[in-house]
Amino acid sequence: MKLGYWLLGSLLLCSGWVSAQEHVTDTLEDTTVLEDGGRHHLTIHGNLDFYYKSTFHGNKTPTTSFTDANERFELGMMSVQLAYQDKNYGVVLDLGFGPRARAFAYTDQGAMAAIKQAYIYYDVTKGLRISAGTWATHIGYELLDPALNANYSMSYLFSTGPFSNTGVKAEYITGNHHFMAGISNPTDYRSVPENVLNRKTIIARYSYEKPSGLVMALNYSGGKQVDSVNLQQIDAVVSVPISNRLSLGWNGSVVLRKKMTTGTMENADKSWQNWWGQALYLKADLCKRVQLGLREEYFNDKKGISIIPLLGNAWSTTATAQIKQGDFTLMPEIRWDRFSAPYGAGGSTNAQNGSRGQLYGLIAVTYQF
Repeated sequence: MKLGYWLLGSLLLCSGWVSAQEHVTDTLEDTTVLEDGGRHHLTIHGNLDFYYKSTFHGNKTPTTSFTDANERFELGMMSVQLAYQDKNYGVVLDLGFGPRARAFAYTDQGAMAAIKQAYIYYDVTKGLRISAGTWATHIGYELLDPALNANYSMSYLFSTGPFSNTGVKAEYITGNHHFMAGISNPTDYRSVPENVLNRKTIIARYSYEKPSGLVMALNYSGGKQVDSVNLQQIDAVVSVPISNRLSLGWNGSVVLRKKMTTGTMENADKSWQNWWGQALYLKADLCKRVQLGLREEYFNDKKGISIIPLLGNAWSTTATAQIKQGDFTLMPEIRWDRFSAPYGAGGSTNAQNGSRGQLYGLIAVTYQF
């Protein structure tokens, strides 16, 4: 009965939403011609999201990131992105405020936790760019900002990270080929604590991208972390436009992990363990203002070594509608997760109190400017 009321409410909200105000664009762009004929640009963009989630079946403990609230209204994140470009160099500052931003910057405190991205770049020559600072990870298919995804809730692959890198990288583009390589702090650390070894992470990416929307990418991230755990991740992304209204995406990722039992190599556990997963994404434009996003994911963590200690595997099916009116988007979503081992309270597997399935729905609203 509870599910029926929720679905009825979603339909009523959807029917009213489509007749809302017409498209509104509010983008600030300041362009000034320099004395030498060059130009500098200041652009400001942003987005805001808000949601309500209700669990219909299973344990209410969240199994993925950024949708922790249950049976209550919750602000997701308010983001503001500023970009300044002057001839062949520029600066990008991306700030986020709210629970989603705090979870993304979980290693930071205070004002630093509001920084999603902050980097400078220099275009050495045509096609070659050097960047330094902190930026969102190149790993995976999904993005932190909900307005840029087909689904509101995040996959297990995204939730297990990485989220960001801080360091230096070089990018080179020639035709349809894109190359990236860099070195950064340990995953997700913008500032490495003083009481740990200052490890480094190597990152790399190759992608083949066409204007039609075809993308094939191979990503890598590897290195020892602040706790001396060695993580090696290989990730692949494919996005294929099937027609003007239909596209198909796929993301597969495997993480190899070697845990150090002490701080010395002599006493290290030499065995590698792994978790892995893959997700299939289908996006369909049903009409001008309505889009449907379907995600089917399989995540395997039999050893319970990821940040989501499943001690088994999970199948997750997510269906999300996007009802658009200008820069506003309403996102009703239904998600059904099934576990091979009971998932209990407190974010741990508990055979006695846990559940083998979790069904919930949410309604989110996003606005872009």
